Amino acid sequence: MSGGLINIGLSGLRAHQTALSTTGNNVTNANTPGYSRQRVEFQATDSNYMGAGYQGTGVAVTTIERTTAQFLVNQVRIDTTMNSELEAFESNISQIDSLLADPTTGLSPGLSNFFGALHGAVDDPSAIPERELVISQARGLINRFDVLYGRLLSQKQALDQDLQAQVAEINSYAQGIARLNQAIATAKGGSGSQQPNELLDQRDELLRKLSELTQVTAVNTGDGGVNVLIGKGQALVVGTRANSLTTQVSPDDPQELQIALSEAGRTNEITSEMSGGSIGGLLRFRDTVLRDAFNSIGRVAIALADAVNRQHQKGIDLEGNLGGLFFNDVNDDALMRARVTPSKANALPEDRKMRVEIVDSTQLTTRDYKVSFDGPTNQDVSILDAETGELIQRAVLPSPLPASVDLEGIRINFDAGSFQTGDSFLVTPTRYGARDIDLTIDRVEELALASPVRTDASIGNTGNARISAGELLDVNHPATGGILSEFRNPGALTPPLIVRFITDNVYEILDNTDPANPKPLDPPVTNRTHVAGINNNLFSSDPGQTQVSMEGTSVAQIPAPAASVTTNGYPAQTLTLQNRDPETGIVTTQPALNIAANSSARDIAAALTQRQGVTAYAYTLASLTGFVDDGSAPAPALSINGRSLTLPAGSTFGPDDYVDLINNDSVLQDQGILAQSDGTTLTIRSTQGYDLRISLSGSGGDSVSVSTPNDGPVVVSGGTETTVGGFVDVVLDDGVTLTANTNTLFTQAPVAKSTYTGFQVQLDGQPKQGDTFTIVYNTSGVSDNRNGLNLVNLENTSWLDGEVSTFNEAYGQLVETIGSAANQAQIDKDASKSLLQQSENRLQEMAGVNLDEEAGRLIQYQAAYNASAQVVSIARQLFDTLLSTFR
Repeated sequence: MSGGLINIGLSGLRAHQTALSTTGNNVTNANTPGYSRQRVEFQATDSNYMGAGYQGTGVAVTTIERTTAQFLVNQVRIDTTMNSELEAFESNISQIDSLLADPTTGLSPGLSNFFGALHGAVDDPSAIPERELVISQARGLINRFDVLYGRLLSQKQALDQDLQAQVAEINSYAQGIARLNQAIATAKGGSGSQQPNELLDQRDELLRKLSELTQVTAVNTGDGGVNVLIGKGQALVVGTRANSLTTQVSPDDPQELQIALSEAGRTNEITSEMSGGSIGGLLRFRDTVLRDAFNSIGRVAIALADAVNRQHQKGIDLEGNLGGLFFNDVNDDALMRARVTPSKANALPEDRKMRVEIVDSTQLTTRDYKVSFDGPTNQDVSILDAETGELIQRAVLPSPLPASVDLEGIRINFDAGSFQTGDSFLVTPTRYGARDIDLTIDRVEELALASPVRTDASIGNTGNARISAGELLDVNHPATGGILSEFRNPGALTPPLIVRFITDNVYEILDNTDPANPKPLDPPVTNRTHVAGINNNLFSSDPGQTQVSMEGTSVAQIPAPAASVTTNGYPAQTLTLQNRDPETGIVTTQPALNIAANSSARDIAAALTQRQGVTAYAYTLASLTGFVDDGSAPAPALSINGRSLTLPAGSTFGPDDYVDLINNDSVLQDQGILAQSDGTTLTIRSTQGYDLRISLSGSGGDSVSVSTPNDGPVVVSGGTETTVGGFVDVVLDDGVTLTANTNTLFTQAPVAKSTYTGFQVQLDGQPKQGDTFTIVYNTSGVSDNRNGLNLVNLENTSWLDGEVSTFNEAYGQLVETIGSAANQAQIDKDASKSLLQQSENRLQEMAGVNLDEEAGRLIQYQAAYNASAQVVSIARQLFDTLLSTFR
């Protein structure tokens, strides 16, 4: 009996000694990261049957169990992943937010200072100190762009270093987890499936640390091990094997690091699969905020340089020369080629040559593009958004090259090379804009604040018409890029021009190289109508507009005089008009225009003007000389279009006396017919393009000679007449062409000549016949500030985002977007931190060591241990009593 009692007491001693040791272990590991409180599980040993019933035999420890809950452990990992991602994102975006909003580094003060200096120079364009300040502030602005780019680049480099370090950490944790999987399996195998608590805690702690870096999913294998998946399901640990992550330079973008997974001898790029944790936060920051910051600031730099350069080239400097580049050329060849990066995976040979040209900086976006030759032929190319993969445009390149594709303000030029299916290229139009902007102008004399065009009204004008100062639109033709002929000769407008009013509301523009003998322009600008009360543009503002003239073999030919010649002799002709859509390139043909025989220039012009994209101007011109009166009766008398012009008594048959008769005839006035005389020649014009039927009555010896610009002189004798046809000038909108079936009126393929002069002048008010205005080069523009005003106005010009945002607004949108995102990131980070704290507290409540509770357990187990010792002592006393009975 005493032996059984001793064993019972000893079992209690052993069990509670284990409990005391376990509790002591809890206390000493209270601050050990990842440690889970352990608990001893007691179980009564099997009872013995004693006849009167079953008698207990003591207690045994069945297991030492970790106090934990897998749900809470998983929740802590999830919340840790989220919190780490948001902390990494917020930490980085807050740096950019501070950088962009800081007055010492942000662009807004620099832009304001630059345009403010320009404003000062405009107020006194001849002042050298004001000009020096403009150049100084321009350098300061460039420095701000450079500082911003440098700081962004430094942050990107630091981010890359963080990625490399964290990838190394992941590999270390993966190897540790794989080793622990092995150790746990070994421990379980040698302990009868008892759990190795400390090893499990260590593995859970490694998984928690891993969850700080990336999203983690742990899958139990059934043998105590776990397989670890990261990101969106990439296998990092499989049993006792740990795969490894590496960082590598992207084959498509040498400025970008990728993350790759090495598994079974294969390496797969998984950057897009990595999510959550600090790595997920870094990647999200890099791919959204940082990339957009580079591109947004670069876009402002490119657009500013382009806008200022364009306007500066429209002015003249202190030395009378046309303005050059202010900033460096955004389409410098080296810069254009640097915007294209070929993939390292492209097939050999490396002979592809591409350029990205900025053709319209107002349409620039912050996108990067991927140019992919995706087949089925080597000419099939797709252009995609490099970030989202969205298809933007498809094209089929011609063979042979060169070729180009235009989109969103850029032109991708495929110059040469063996482009092949499978090739791809990264196009970054704006990424390096802030780095590349530089100042070209370096002398104050080169600052072009004046306008090269000057206008003037003749002192003798009798009307009240006013001519504008003139606005330069372009020095180079937008379509060809070549310098316009008007500005080909330095320091001169070629040719100088004179605007001359034929009537009070009809004018012509002539070459005034020889002021004593102005000549028609080529193409001619004649018979244009001025409307009083509005601003009348004298020139075309459309670079694609052209003009053809009716210059066929039958135009303005004089029919042989006879007793009755009432028609001009023009033959019939069929015209074909085609319209080419400038965006799609689709050509449509308008219905044929059939010109009837003997049509007047007026009728031809009216028919043409009704067609889409066509405006026609008609006029008729005839010169009468050699007035002969043979002295016999009846006296000679001239008729124009059936209107007899009777000379007053005492008049001489000659040009001077007919001027007033013609100009005062109301019927002829309605037909736009007027006359001028230089004493020898009577010039008759119909500004509306009516035929001129010239009749002479009198004796057979009377005569007058008739000429046109294309024919004559032809003698019209008394009793005969002839009818002169007119001219038609046809202005064609961009993309419109005109052809004919014969060469009689229009030639079969008339030469379309550009009407674009590169400048615009306006007239308003009411001129009078004979009024003239001149347009010349501004050779004395030292105090002229017109181009400077246009430069200043760029500050408030909506230029970016399709002419919606100013430069400051575009930059402000970036600052606002990043500021808002930074603020939201702070809120999200604080919220996630609170959630993580709650999850950790719940886990700590269950699995953590509570020292007060453990102290109570120590007292409890100590008392039980002492009681068990007392049982042993009593059993010994009983045994001693039993022994003494037999002494």
